[in-house]
Amino acid sequence: MKASTSSDYTVALNKKRQLETYHIKKAITPWLFLLPAIVTTFVLRYYTIFQAFRISFYQYDVSNPPGRFVGFQKFIELFKNSDYWQAWKNTIVFLGLMIVLNFFVPIIQALLLGEITKLKGLFSTLYILPAVIPLTINIALWKWVWEPEYGVANYFLKIFGAEPVAWLSSSQWVKFCIIFPGIIGGGFAVLLYLAAILAISDDVKEAAKLDGCTGIKRIFYITLPNIKFIILIQFVLTTISALQLLDLPFQFTDGAPAGASRSLPLFIYHYYTRNYDYGQGSAAAMTLMLIISIITYIQLRLNNQESE
Repeated sequence: MKASTSSDYTVALNKKRQLETYHIKKAITPWLFLLPAIVTTFVLRYYTIFQAFRISFYQYDVSNPPGRFVGFQKFIELFKNSDYWQAWKNTIVFLGLMIVLNFFVPIIQALLLGEITKLKGLFSTLYILPAVIPLTINIALWKWVWEPEYGVANYFLKIFGAEPVAWLSSSQWVKFCIIFPGIIGGGFAVLLYLAAILAISDDVKEAAKLDGCTGIKRIFYITLPNIKFIILIQFVLTTISALQLLDLPFQFTDGAPAGASRSLPLFIYHYYTRNYDYGQGSAAAMTLMLIISIITYIQLRLNNQESE
């Protein structure tokens, strides 16, 4: 009897240990899969941010890093730099243009595509297809469009008797010319809006139709409220993209003419790669990161309030 009791106790103890081991493995396994991503994110993201923050307090010396500690001197010099404030002005203009051309216009484009009843898939594909063209090729094509002598834009101006314009050399037009290509083909924003529109229940549409809610009224009272969450998220992404805009002004004009198209990220890039003033560049990067973080936080809070 004692042997049987001892055996049962041993079996129960082994089962308990196996169960504990199972729960431990179950708890640890997801973290083991996440560990490479966590380490990579920390090293490539947060460590570099920390290093940039640290370097912003130094007169960086490549031969003897990090160089001489100067405290907030780099930030003081930055705020006295007229090129820095000009870059901010350019960035704000880019932000306004992107909100109009790359945020509001795609909503209208998606609404129009959503109204097509026949060959919707074909038209949607043809409309969005230009967005998959590699950025470098797309910019090369648009440089030809804006070319002052033989470009397509000036060709049409000449047809109507207007004087040709040096689009990319004009401080008045260069920002518009850089952002305008984003509306051609609608891009992936149109795809997101269109997917949300098509996901609206047929029952909701039918009920609206029976209640006499058609045409423009249906758009404002049915369609837009049902895709509001996507619109709010896209607004946040558009704002962040505008404040981080580097590739387009860099490849179109590299900040020309006379800094008229130099965004703040391009200003930072130039300070790193041309002036070799890593402290000043890092200080500018920290101010940009702070502004983006504040704006993103405010927008997300407002979005959460809207969703509640």
